[in-house]
Amino acid sequence: MYISVVSNIINVIGNLIGVFVLKAGVAGVAWPSFIARVFSAAAITVLCFGPKREVAYEKAWIFRWDRSMLRSILGVAVPNGAENGIFQLVKVALSSIVALFGTYQIAANGVAQSIWSLAALAGVAMGPVYITVIGRCMGAGDTDAAAAYIKKLNRLTVAISVVWNGLILAATPLFMLVYALEPETKALVFQLVVIHNLFNAFAYPFSGGLSCGLRAAGDVK
Repeated sequence: MYISVVSNIINVIGNLIGVFVLKAGVAGVAWPSFIARVFSAAAITVLCFGPKREVAYEKAWIFRWDRSMLRSILGVAVPNGAENGIFQLVKVALSSIVALFGTYQIAANGVAQSIWSLAALAGVAMGPVYITVIGRCMGAGDTDAAAAYIKKLNRLTVAISVVWNGLILAATPLFMLVYALEPETKALVFQLVVIHNLFNAFAYPFSGGLSCGLRAAGDVK
């Protein structure tokens, strides 16, 4: 968490300097983001090699060929990578479709996406909860507890998502006050947010959080 906080501070300060001081445009946003990610990767790697820590890397272990361990890791990683790859391809396809729309539609899509990112926070935040809880149950060999907690977390995630997406939908008119939009664009933004939040509240919990729980249990199928 500390590394994440420092990384975000580096990113924000770097963006401010890159955009407003150096006037670097897109590069002024991209480089600070890259530097922040590199810092996070370097910091966590150094910490993981700390010999005084309860769990630490060992140099001899990193290059050790453990067939069963590799099979277990790749059995989760490869399907997960394929799933994420398909998701990104769909995003590219949708972007190419949106590029064919008119000015109002493109503007509405851009504004709606910024609101969608807020609406998706509830479902995204529950993913690590599934991984932690189900991973602990499976590590203890208690599959019954893992199954029970997945059901409980499903109910909790849906409830939180419904409330959160409802709040974001109610606040959408306030968000749009920040933007200088034409009435037609505002109407489109609201329609897009309604459609997104409905699916995000009732469908995404079984796509995001639940899939994290199943992967934590090793059930990638």
